[in-house]
Amino acid sequence: MKKVFAIIAMAAAVAVACSKDDSSSKKKDKDKEDDSQEQVYQAPITIDGDFSDWAKLDATKVASAKSNADSPWDAIKEIRCYADEMYVFYYIEYDKSQIGDILQEVSGDKELPIRLNINTDGEFSSGYTSYSLDGYDFIIEGGLAANGAWTTFDGTLYQRIDGWVELLAPGNGLVTGAGKDNYYEIQLTREVFNSAATSSTVPMPMGDTFQTGIRFYTASWGELGNLPDGAVTDDNTKGWGHLLNVTTVK
Repeated sequence: MKKVFAIIAMAAAVAVACSKDDSSSKKKDKDKEDDSQEQVYQAPITIDGDFSDWAKLDATKVASAKSNADSPWDAIKEIRCYADEMYVFYYIEYDKSQIGDILQEVSGDKELPIRLNINTDGEFSSGYTSYSLDGYDFIIEGGLAANGAWTTFDGTLYQRIDGWVELLAPGNGLVTGAGKDNYYEIQLTREVFNSAATSSTVPMPMGDTFQTGIRFYTASWGELGNLPDGAVTDDNTKGWGHLLNVTTVK
């Protein structure tokens, strides 16, 4: 009888041990599942014409520039830029009193062009040195509006190599955008940008820190604005400014 009890006790101990192992295994699987869920990327900005998500960003990590009161331009009030490891986001505020007339000019086959100016090599005397006090290596050129209304942004990527060299044509997934009232926002996909920049004859991929600004035009390619800008002085007769310095949030 004692042997029977001993066998039963041993079996119970084995069952408890197996139960503990099974529970431990399930807990580890659940922890892995939780970790996987925690690692799912969620973009901090949704490009949908709703700008409330910009107010939720850490303001200390957003590079921004407001139009200088003594600059030659007043149609653009402010630009902002925020970058994480996946995307670069731009925020644009047009002057509310002027945006109606600006969009009204966009008709027929016209668009409302801009150029995103981007410097990736940390060096400011090379590249293109017009419209900014800092040289820049790339531009992304495209239109924000058509037929008097905001549209998505689909740009062409150029690099400054003995003149502007096209790296990517429109329709490449590089950028997208949306606007509402006198505001517009843009998303740049870093993977697409860096794939093209790395494949260039002069590779200059975007790193953790880069510089950027935006050049604005009317639908007839007239001068509309340039941010960052600066006061017109004897030493800066065109009111150019330094590019925004952007650090990637990780």
